[in-house]
Amino acid sequence: MTIALLGGPAQDIPVQPAGLPVLRLEECISLALAEGPDQRVAAASLDAVRAAHDLSLSKAGLALSTSGSYSLGEGFSLGNPSSPSSSLLSKASGSGGSLGLTQTIQGGLTLSSGNASASNPANRLSLSATQVIPPASSASFSTTTVSASYARTVWDGYPGGQTKAAIDKSALSLRGKEAQAAVGRAMAIANVKKAYLTMLSAQRTLELRLGILGKQQALLAQISAVYALKQASSIDLLGAQINARTAELDVESARHDLALASQRLANLMGRDPSAAFAVADIPDEPIPAASVDEAVSVGLSRRSELALAEFGRQSAAIDLALARGLSQPGVSLTSGLGLSVGPAGSSTQDAEYASLGVKLTLPVLDGGAAQAQERSSQAAMAMYDAQERQLRLTIAADISDAYWTVSIMAQKVELARQGMELYESQLALVKTQNSFGTATNQDLLTASVNAANAEAAYAAARTSYLLAVLALETAMGL
Repeated sequence: MTIALLGGPAQDIPVQPAGLPVLRLEECISLALAEGPDQRVAAASLDAVRAAHDLSLSKAGLALSTSGSYSLGEGFSLGNPSSPSSSLLSKASGSGGSLGLTQTIQGGLTLSSGNASASNPANRLSLSATQVIPPASSASFSTTTVSASYARTVWDGYPGGQTKAAIDKSALSLRGKEAQAAVGRAMAIANVKKAYLTMLSAQRTLELRLGILGKQQALLAQISAVYALKQASSIDLLGAQINARTAELDVESARHDLALASQRLANLMGRDPSAAFAVADIPDEPIPAASVDEAVSVGLSRRSELALAEFGRQSAAIDLALARGLSQPGVSLTSGLGLSVGPAGSSTQDAEYASLGVKLTLPVLDGGAAQAQERSSQAAMAMYDAQERQLRLTIAADISDAYWTVSIMAQKVELARQGMELYESQLALVKTQNSFGTATNQDLLTASVNAANAEAAYAAARTSYLLAVLALETAMGL
């Protein structure tokens, strides 16, 4: 594009420096989602919640623990008042009335599941063995005892047990965090789109302003030549000079706006703000819904904020069930088998035993904690219900307003296009009339300014329309 600067020869001023990389909208969005600082923080937060959910899931699985012990004990005859410490020191000689040391060796395995409460799992199977070795001087015989026990919690106040409640709440927390991440991702995409459209508008505006500057410089040269022939007044020349200088300042402002828009888009993409690049042109997008009712319906089905409110309400419902369970009895079943065996050939009788029982726990007094927690959970559910209703109304209102704005902006774009064509035609007519002397130089200058303003108004209307479409898409959760 060739432009004659005031007081100098014509110069070639490109809209963008040659060789700049041109980024498409999809590329900018991908870079922002992969490299944007906000998305990295959101991803780390989501990973932390997933790890916490995995921990909750592990409580429903099997847990195996082992234990072992070895101890020494000493018995004393009633006729000897010696202290335990002195007896231990004299055990080797057998003095002081000591009966000797008894050795006890124990070992066991415990297999459990439903471990929301470490002290009271939903299912627990325990196996243990104990070997008692009496002192050599004792008339007693060593004995071995093997036992097995099983306990199962039948009811602890929550359907499926406390472990299921913990897992359900953890799953809701994870889904809530995923919904928050979806909201953040959608917002990041919307911000990139807005920055992209702003930069694209700045590129278009700079190209437009350079074109207007070229036309004003050409008109200035024409008026200057006519003035030299004494066929234009000094007022005509001054008007042409003002118009040309105004166009130059508009170009400088457009360059500044483009540089600022480029920096902001680069920041969102996680790139060096000083990196030079251009963005590809995009067509004017159509309205994303055929009617406002359709737009509202789509928005209410896609907005993640509604899912967040629902997850909160479901979590409060679990808390309410747990609160009500605090005042209910707990029921568990217990069973056990045991065998005690003495050494072969001894007179000790082997012993076997079995047990089966039911354990019932009933809270009697808790200072009103259960009722307070129940009221708190009910209040939380009511709050989430109210929030969801209000959110639906707000979303519907926002979408309706955004749809109206898009509809109006679409009409304004068409009117601005017609206005631009009208003023371009008027300028062409005035140029012809001026060449035949039927239009003054002032008429020509006025027509040129009107045509330039109409071009700028059309470009601004297109930008406003694209931003209005983006606002509607955001309100609809697209």
